[in-house]
Amino acid sequence: MKADFAPTSSAPIRRLSRLFGSSSPSPLVLVGQGVLTLAMTVMWGLAGAGGQEVVRATRVEVDPSTKAAFRVETVIYEGTEPKPQSQHLMLFDAGLIYDMPVGVDATITVFDPVRGRVVLLHKLQKVKTSVSNESLIRIAAQLRAAAIEAKAARELGLEAKVGAGETPDSYTIEFGDTKYFATTQAAFNDSLAEQYAEFTVWACRLNLARQIGSPPFARITLAEFLAAEKLLPRQIRLEVRRGLKTRIFRAEHSYVGRLSDTDRKKIGEVGAMMAGFEEVAFAEFPID
Repeated sequence: MKADFAPTSSAPIRRLSRLFGSSSPSPLVLVGQGVLTLAMTVMWGLAGAGGQEVVRATRVEVDPSTKAAFRVETVIYEGTEPKPQSQHLMLFDAGLIYDMPVGVDATITVFDPVRGRVVLLHKLQKVKTSVSNESLIRIAAQLRAAAIEAKAARELGLEAKVGAGETPDSYTIEFGDTKYFATTQAAFNDSLAEQYAEFTVWACRLNLARQIGSPPFARITLAEFLAAEKLLPRQIRLEVRRGLKTRIFRAEHSYVGRLSDTDRKKIGEVGAMMAGFEEVAFAEFPID
């Protein structure tokens, strides 16, 4: 995901002073590094908070020994445009999740829950960086605390609830001027829904730390709900209203319950990048 400031910093966040920023879209969060949303800028800071607030642990973390290997292809469109705005390939293998752009985007993301970290690789500049899962959880907790102090919990989606959609196997969740519609399918493996939700939660937290995309809380709530129902999102549609204008994005997901030889080769290539790329600070890692 593009789907997250230097998250390892221990400096206390100052007061949350601006909730919404640019109205230009950032190809990121309908899910994962590759999911779209409207860009949001947050001024981070809550005087005296010091990161003491504890965010609830995601309820969808999966025992690595039970994790299946599978692939997900995500194609993202804006409005009625026939040409995709973004495409991503996600490979799930041995507890790791490889989020790879298809096309011009250059950032590969490796989610490694077993080692408690996320690794970012930039294919063009040949640099890498990493951030700990603990830091991502702390950042989400700090924003949650700042939103509550600023009386912005509702606007940022902390109180959003999942509701039934207009068609069978569809669901909605909304907050402020933002609404998600999910069309779902049954997971064809016992752990598949949980693994995909786990990926979504970490990708949302990563986007938050990188200050990319919309507030993540409603999207996380939706992911956890679908996992509990053993469902996978087949399509996620995002509507964002700004005044009289509404922008619509949709992400189409397709799933294959195994990895091909080509997929395994891609994973090997990512391993070589992780070994060979130059390490840079998280705050210095380029944004596509």
